Amino acid sequence: MNIARTAIGFIIRGEKRVFINDSTTTLAAGEMFIFGEGLHYEENILQDGAFEQIVFYISTEDLEKIIISVSQNYNISCQSNHICNKCRNTNFIATEPSPIIAEFFGYINRYFRHNSIRVTEAVEQIKLTELIFLILSDEDNCIKRFISLRADKASGKFAQQIYDNLFNDISIEQLAKQTNRSLTSFKKEFRRQFAQPPHKWFIEKRLQRAKILLITTNMTISEIGSHCAFSNISHFIKLFKQHFNNTPAALRKELKQHQKV
Repeated sequence: MNIARTAIGFIIRGEKRVFINDSTTTLAAGEMFIFGEGLHYEENILQDGAFEQIVFYISTEDLEKIIISVSQNYNISCQSNHICNKCRNTNFIATEPSPIIAEFFGYINRYFRHNSIRVTEAVEQIKLTELIFLILSDEDNCIKRFISLRADKASGKFAQQIYDNLFNDISIEQLAKQTNRSLTSFKKEFRRQFAQPPHKWFIEKRLQRAKILLITTNMTISEIGSHCAFSNISHFIKLFKQHFNNTPAALRKELKQHQKV
């Protein structure tokens, strides 16, 4: 089985055998598994002529969105300190779920079998979000560790997008949209990672860059302001003076005089 999305599943009837290198893992009814993206070797064993499982498939991007949304909206930590022999393979997890997660899958099994209920993509998304919520709020285990590793990747991508746009003329609203977050969620994640509100952090970083260019180049004040994403030069000079207690021109003149001495 070669999958392009993460698979989170639960065995209803029968067994599943998963082959990794020279070892075989057998999952019985009532057990849970996660396959990461990639190639997996499995065999489904029938019980009384049937094999049944519930599997949610989700892309890495959508999984990251749900993790971020759940952790921020419900103030749930994505961190995991768990490590054991079962979860050393970060692309495949097999475990017995906690009672509350087993109950969730039992409910899903009854829900999806109900003829009057139309299962849509929106319904699946809601149920998947509920599952991630249960995993993150549950005890620290192999499943939570798997999810936390994806959360770490999401945080890394978030920070990279911020640095990539540091000197671009882009609004906070546009950045929030670019990182697939609401404005409120974006500000929460930004403060969590950078310990400052977005506007203040961007202004400080851009002014620091402007000061370096002022010292190390012959660029004009207008060119420096534009390079550091200050579209209004008068506003740039005002902010610079507030931050460094001097205007760009006065600071440059002062530094040149020191260099002559």
